[in-house]
Amino acid sequence: MDNLIKIHCTTHTVCTNKWTGQVYKDEEEMKADVANPNTKTTMADVKTDITVQVSPKGLHALQKVMAKQNEPKA
Repeated sequence: MDNLIKIHCTTHTVCTNKWTGQVYKDEEEMKADVANPNTKTTMADVKTDITVQVSPKGLHALQKVMAKQNEPKA
């Protein structure tokens, strides 16, 4: 496991209620809505979209690893 490369990236998470269209400001607000006994919201009612942004340097490193893994075995 010491030979794992770390790729720095930025993630952006958007939680949306599938039925009401409400976009929560963060995951904490979404969890509070689900936990609130005064709403019918469940985790099944929420969709989570996650965007991962990888720098060009990180993408290049990932491509090198993938290419090495796809090399024919000798």
